[in-house]
Amino acid sequence: MNPKLFESRKQRLRDATVIAIFRTRAAEHAIESAAAAVRGGFEALEVTMNTPRASDAIAEIAIRGEAIVGAGTILAPEQVKEAYDAGAEFIVTPVVVPEVVEACHDLSVPVCMGASTPTEIFTARQAGADWVKVFPGESLGGPDYIADVLGPLDGTPILVTGGLTPENYLGYLHAGAELVGFAGSVFDADVAAEGDYEELERRALEVTRRLDVYTAQ
Repeated sequence: MNPKLFESRKQRLRDATVIAIFRTRAAEHAIESAAAAVRGGFEALEVTMNTPRASDAIAEIAIRGEAIVGAGTILAPEQVKEAYDAGAEFIVTPVVVPEVVEACHDLSVPVCMGASTPTEIFTARQAGADWVKVFPGESLGGPDYIADVLGPLDGTPILVTGGLTPENYLGYLHAGAELVGFAGSVFDADVAAEGDYEELERRALEVTRRLDVYTAQ
């Protein structure tokens, strides 16, 4: 691990606070959706590896250099190397896969490991996850669930995804989450397929403008 590079990537992700997540029907849709998110103020972007030609999309987005780019839906260490070679600078898993942590840290890449229950959240953190991705946030109970979990597990760095919208996401930050991710509720694959990237930019702006007001308080 290169500690300086690793900490730099962690800080960039932490500073971004909001992550745009793209699970689209084509790599081109992810690339253009990412551009719309950046125009809307997002500084962290995630392409899921079950997007067709996900590595190509990550590579193109990374070359543009407009935001920190990560890969999601990582289920095995081999996928970490594939995503890293494409340009990913952070990794997100949907479940607890301890082997992924070593693969990420060897490459100086932070990892957000998916979990739902308090036991899974604790296990993910013990395995070395830099953030624990609590998913699906809304279905689990919303901000109250995060606040309840952080009672006994205070100090756990949390990323929340799953059902977050411009209207509800600030509640998660208030409850103690450090990062929040927006997938289909904001970056809708159907809207991308229709080519309406102005709509995706509008939705992105709605998220980031609310964040600006929240952080200014």
